Amino acid sequence: MAISDTERLKAWVRAGGRCEFCGNYLLEGKLTYKDFTLGELAHIVGRDVAPGSPRGMDPLAKDKRDLADNLMLLCRGEHNEIDRKGSLDLLTVGRLQTIKRDREAWIRRMTGLSPQNGTAVIRLIGPVRGYEVELTKPTAAEAVIRSEGRFPDFPLSLHGDGFEIDLRHVAGEQEAEPSYWEQCKRQIDRTLQHRLAEALREDAVQHVSVFGFARLPLLVYFGSRLDDTFAVTIYQRHRRTEAWSWPDNPTPSTAFATTSQALSHDTEEGVLVLNISGSIQPDELPEYLKELPRWVINPEGEVPSVDVIDSPEALSEFTNSLRSMLSTIEARHKHMRTLHVLAAVPVSAAVALGRIHDAHVHPKMAIYDRTDERYTVALEIS
Repeated sequence: MAISDTERLKAWVRAGGRCEFCGNYLLEGKLTYKDFTLGELAHIVGRDVAPGSPRGMDPLAKDKRDLADNLMLLCRGEHNEIDRKGSLDLLTVGRLQTIKRDREAWIRRMTGLSPQNGTAVIRLIGPVRGYEVELTKPTAAEAVIRSEGRFPDFPLSLHGDGFEIDLRHVAGEQEAEPSYWEQCKRQIDRTLQHRLAEALREDAVQHVSVFGFARLPLLVYFGSRLDDTFAVTIYQRHRRTEAWSWPDNPTPSTAFATTSQALSHDTEEGVLVLNISGSIQPDELPEYLKELPRWVINPEGEVPSVDVIDSPEALSEFTNSLRSMLSTIEARHKHMRTLHVLAAVPVSAAVALGRIHDAHVHPKMAIYDRTDERYTVALEIS
């Protein structure tokens, strides 16, 4: 019995016209770009109940074997490969069904999103003391869809990878000499101050989803280059789940408390300590900072930990506390020129710190990095 036109149409539509393994578009030639039907419908459970039919001895009823539920849209080579004898012990009925189900569910979610709800994805990727994490295009896309229900867009690049700032090949990360920070800043500026700015001028971007993994001072600098002329959602990798999407059921949002040891009179320098994912003790501060007025932000009623900020609401609470503290400095210390920042914070909080800093209102921020068990200035944001 041949596959009916109805079941054939269902299989093609559910697959979005793309190979369910590699994602190749199967309605257009790669050489001539003319319209062709290049895909093939492959049976998960073989059409015939016979030992020579790939996976044909499965108990699936014969009258269900030509239905769309048992068909996968594949490139010709992949169709041939899944049916080869050497592949059958790996590409089992169950494994193929899982691949088909997950792929088609993803396509259904994607095609249900309105293009007006699009977001431009920006990824900052760098090592942290030699350690790197996986932050691929599909990883970012999945996080955006799950967390925001937005359409992830990767615009303005030759390969469609979007705004990617790759710092993995910048030399000197572990030593963290001044030249390292300067090279990284230039790469960040090259993308955000040129390509993103151009996209904003052309109204090609209205919303941005930000992903980052790099040394903390670079995350703050990265955030400082994302101004408030467009909406931004900030993501981070969660240690507990190792996922980039915000958890579906976060714990109740954490509040943050600010304590201060500030002078009653105006001062030109101050210190901000952020104890969010860890704690920085007073005796760890460089000697020349210990006598300066100091503001400290901690999670209220909780011990600082990597999972304190586990939702957009918790990030918003942190941001509000930071804004309030900066407003206090603006009101009471109008002559402050430099705010020294020592932070133990997750990625999202570091980016948020840079983003809310207003160079026209707030003092210059000197961002410190911990190297060789001591804190030194890595870069300044003014």
